[in-house]
Amino acid sequence: MSLLPSTGDVTGEQEGEIQVLGVGDDGSADVFEALSSDTSRRILTAIYDEPAPPSVLADRLDMSLQNVSYHLDNLEDVGVIQVAGTRYSEKGKEMNVYAPADDPVVMFVGTEERKTGFRDLLKRLVGATGLLFVISTLLFAFQAFGQPGGASDDLTLLELLSFPGLEFLLGGLFVLGLVVLLWVWNR
Repeated sequence: MSLLPSTGDVTGEQEGEIQVLGVGDDGSADVFEALSSDTSRRILTAIYDEPAPPSVLADRLDMSLQNVSYHLDNLEDVGVIQVAGTRYSEKGKEMNVYAPADDPVVMFVGTEERKTGFRDLLKRLVGATGLLFVISTLLFAFQAFGQPGGASDDLTLLELLSFPGLEFLLGGLFVLGLVVLLWVWNR
């Protein structure tokens, strides 16, 4: 381990806005080309599993450093990965740490109208799912800790499953699933 300073822990979390690319959109051909290689897809999957510098990826995937670097450059050029920090090797060499790009990319085949509808549906589902989890957590916390006799150290699995927060979450996810099925059915 190097004693030189490195940037903090790099995660694979994506906090940006979902980018929906249609087959005919600018840049989609470049993304398809970059992802056409099995090697690129293996590297991309490894980065999603755990961001890392090229040498670590090469070791993890049993590939040459030159091969990994070539594909990393291609993936970075089309915007599906980014340099998210730096680390120093044991020899003191600065290394870029690659992670997924902040803006996830979704490739969509269909008309412009359907692409717009799909993008809107994705945004609504992400927001609705997040809201479901927040409300469920609050209900669970209130039931478990907010009332006299609400929680004890020896809760059974059956008692945990009967909390309103879990019931609310499962019901909400079921309703969201029905909304998606209806959307697909009506298209």
